[in-house]
Amino acid sequence: MNVGKYLQDHIAHMLFWLVGLLIADLVLWLAPGQRLISWPTLIYLDILLTVFFLIFIVGVYYYRAKWYRGIQQRRQAGADALNWPLTGAQNESQQYMQDYVNDILTLHRQSTDQLLQEQEDQQAFITRWVHDIKVPLAALQLTSDQIADQVDDQTYTDITTQLERVNHYVEEVLYYSRLSSFANDYLLRNHSLREIVSSALRSQMNSFLGKSLQLSMFDNDFQVLTDDKWLLFIVNQILANSVQYTPQGGRITITASQDKQATQLTIQDTGVGIDPGDLPRIFQKGFTGKNGREHNAQSTGLGLYLAHTMAQRLGHTLTVHSKPGQGTAVTITMPFLSYYSDDHATVTTPRLTGLNESNQDDQENTPQ
Repeated sequence: MNVGKYLQDHIAHMLFWLVGLLIADLVLWLAPGQRLISWPTLIYLDILLTVFFLIFIVGVYYYRAKWYRGIQQRRQAGADALNWPLTGAQNESQQYMQDYVNDILTLHRQSTDQLLQEQEDQQAFITRWVHDIKVPLAALQLTSDQIADQVDDQTYTDITTQLERVNHYVEEVLYYSRLSSFANDYLLRNHSLREIVSSALRSQMNSFLGKSLQLSMFDNDFQVLTDDKWLLFIVNQILANSVQYTPQGGRITITASQDKQATQLTIQDTGVGIDPGDLPRIFQKGFTGKNGREHNAQSTGLGLYLAHTMAQRLGHTLTVHSKPGQGTAVTITMPFLSYYSDDHATVTTPRLTGLNESNQDDQENTPQ
């Protein structure tokens, strides 16, 4: 709080002071009998008392400035202030406010701890459920392989395609539950982009065969700095969407290129495309759009949201270009790691502490 706002808050006090002086002057001037004091002396006394009053007001402001600075620092700290109790109360009214703020912080911390515990329990349950459900899914896959010679090719393809879809949805649930703990579960290393894409294609193989989709894939390999598990999930989500919305006999083309700044992986299909009005919202959680309502009633609106969120956390970007009736192209851009000496740095220059400054800090921190 600056001086102007402080004085504005005390306008009522100053008006009360002025009215009090006016009444006192009238009483002294209009007292019965002889006047007790002359006008010049009365004016002089008013000025003197007003100066003392202003000194008192300004003195109180500077006395309480530390309290106001503490509150301002907490406002500027943002979310960090939620773990920063308010201290330094100078009177009973400030103590009342301080106790109130600290009680709220305590309740917030307790609520946050409870919420985090519930999220951890929920994530543990989901993780256990996913691993448990994979056992019967693996058994079903084994059973489908055993009856491959007993059913026609179309029936076998339909069964394996549905099993792939179930596996895909199970993985989607698992990775969604891990978003909150992403920072604890990734490792950036150089990986072969072709191997990651090939692994994603193998998981979608039966879906490709079931719809007789044509596939074109890049031949050259590129090394990309990423987490292979999370990037594999992103590619799988994009491929699953392409397969889902590409009609029978369509084509999916996967290309990769590299320039001085990044590697780009593009997955393009000849599917139904995305309505232009839906494009700005396709990365929003739960958004299914026109395609989700007309072509896939079971769409959850989580696939592209998860892919986009994970790409951001890996330092990658997703861009989508689409034309209704012609298809969609999704590009994953994976920038190179560059240092602060480069023109396009992704790592900032570290702050170096000078020797004198360091020594001064050591002296200040040394107990006397």
